[in-house]
Amino acid sequence: MSLKTRIKNDLWHMNYVLPFIKKHQFDEKGKADMLRHVLHAYKVIKPVKAKDRLSVGANTLELLSKVDIKLNKKSRFVYFLDTSKTICVPGNILSNFTLNYDKIIHGSFEELVALASGIDEYGRETQLVAEGVRTLAARIIAALRLSDHPNKDTLINYYSRMLSAPAEHFDEALQRILFYNQILWQTRHRLNGLGRMDFILGDLYEKDLKNGDLTELGARRIIYDFLSNMSLYSNYKSDALEGDIGQIIILGGLNPDGSYFNNDLTTIFLEEQARLVKPDPKIFLRVSKSMPEELLRTAVDCLKAKTGSPLFSNDDVVIPALLGFGVEREDAYNYCVSACWEPLIVGKSFAQNNMAVFDYFSALDEVLNENICTFEMLVNRYIELNKHKFKFFLVGLDSIKWAKDPLVSLFTDGASYKRQDISEGGCEYKNYGITTVALSNVIDSLLNIKKYVFEQKKYTLKELNEKRKANFDSADELYAKLKREPKHYGHDEDEVVDLVEQITGSIVDIVKEYRNPLGGTVKFGLSSPGYNILSKKTAADFSGRKKGMPYNTHISCLDASYTEVVNFAGRLSYDRQRFNGNVVDFFVPPSLIEDNLEKFVLFMKGAINTGFFQMQMNVLDSRTLIDAKAHPEKYKGLIVRVWGFSAYFNELPDSYKDLMIDRALAAEEVA
Repeated sequence: MSLKTRIKNDLWHMNYVLPFIKKHQFDEKGKADMLRHVLHAYKVIKPVKAKDRLSVGANTLELLSKVDIKLNKKSRFVYFLDTSKTICVPGNILSNFTLNYDKIIHGSFEELVALASGIDEYGRETQLVAEGVRTLAARIIAALRLSDHPNKDTLINYYSRMLSAPAEHFDEALQRILFYNQILWQTRHRLNGLGRMDFILGDLYEKDLKNGDLTELGARRIIYDFLSNMSLYSNYKSDALEGDIGQIIILGGLNPDGSYFNNDLTTIFLEEQARLVKPDPKIFLRVSKSMPEELLRTAVDCLKAKTGSPLFSNDDVVIPALLGFGVEREDAYNYCVSACWEPLIVGKSFAQNNMAVFDYFSALDEVLNENICTFEMLVNRYIELNKHKFKFFLVGLDSIKWAKDPLVSLFTDGASYKRQDISEGGCEYKNYGITTVALSNVIDSLLNIKKYVFEQKKYTLKELNEKRKANFDSADELYAKLKREPKHYGHDEDEVVDLVEQITGSIVDIVKEYRNPLGGTVKFGLSSPGYNILSKKTAADFSGRKKGMPYNTHISCLDASYTEVVNFAGRLSYDRQRFNGNVVDFFVPPSLIEDNLEKFVLFMKGAINTGFFQMQMNVLDSRTLIDAKAHPEKYKGLIVRVWGFSAYFNELPDSYKDLMIDRALAAEEVA
């Protein structure tokens, strides 16, 4: 009788297999071969048929059967990535989203698989993925049994229940999040969020406290360990720039009855993320005028850690925008966000919220070459051409092809019922999301043209435009004047707000008629990571920016007070599809918070009441940044908030470093 047959006939449980291997003292290759035979014998690994070899499910099964397993004895958890292996499938893989982790914490993976079972393509693909997940879990158990990991017995217990039953303990639930999170990264999903962790973990935390299985101090240590694991593999996980990872944790938030949700975990996650002092994962705190002042004070105090967290999202504004868009009430109050700040309905939405970036400046660059007689004509022609460009931009979205995603489909409401992959519309909300740049530069340019050409009549539009197209070469005096001109965008002025509303309202007229290939529409926002990327290939404008220099950042202003920028943001409209991220972006000198904590808390309370949509801050001074650029060896751990993410200052390109320094200097002048 062959060894494989003996194992199949006699060893009825994995608990017997590894002692058998250990007893017979196989070498490393022998152990690997033996384990492979065992897994095949127990049908954990199924042979992949030729017709399935190119499918996503078959790729996933093969990958999870081969990834190298690494155990870290310094952590209570198992978390690893094999950065040398991934899947190869046609189409764009979903990113910028969050799995509904609640399904595998308070339910089980096998329940999801049972709902998806069937002999159709959908059923076959999800079964292949399920086999891959089972294989990985079994391989981890095998590796743990051979290891001297200090938390070995607990982890083996947790992994033996990983797929078949709800989690029973707080740390068990965190291990499940880590397990599925690593599978997402391993299968080329990018910018993977973590969801409302205080909300979905609160009952298990309270249960363990009540039963004496956990203390608050123990929970803090566990959460710190969890966050430390999530901060690993930053090079592999980063997207456009080092640190652009998207592992965002959502905390707090309004309940449908108008009360505010928070618990002990809300505070613990805030404080432990600040104590970790790592760029990632990030904290996203949902705020409201109904929130406890003590929680807001804790959040502001955590800003002093200078990690760029938390980012603040104003439920009093965001939730009405979602409801007005047609999101169901329960879903709107349970919203999370994509990689940075774009609202996302977890487990029910396709919502690729960072599909593309639209540049508001492109239309102005062309219109300035026309024969324009009045300022009103200039604005109208700009809006007309900008709408035309936006229509063309939307056509480009329709050409994007999505890879099938049986893994994410398993976690998506409606996909298994419809027998339809999420990439084909197997979800409730099928909308696209885009971001935009350069609206600030357009507004400032238009109003500076109005002053120099149509009011003071110092130049004709043609004369002014020729100097711009020449990048203001031999026009140093004019460029110096433009640099000195007071900014407009960000100031609480009627004319500025009216121009913004006209331009964004005209875009709404286009997007409300658009339908993507899945049957959804598109939402857009006023904040984007593209402000320092798209600008590199664009001409100068009249906001004081030369060719290739960065566009202005999000909703911000270099010469307006914090209060004025907040007032400006509070007057903008975020309805009718204008809610895909609208972030007020501040640089705050550390002393402003460290020496005036209570006053800053009062400012934040006033800002929430004023009605900003979202807000992020860099709590840094220019002197530190200037010295860090000159002497990077002294500041290896210096963290800055870049877009919707944080990163180590030393790892940024010089163009970003210079922009950070300029903004810090400007903030200190205003403060």
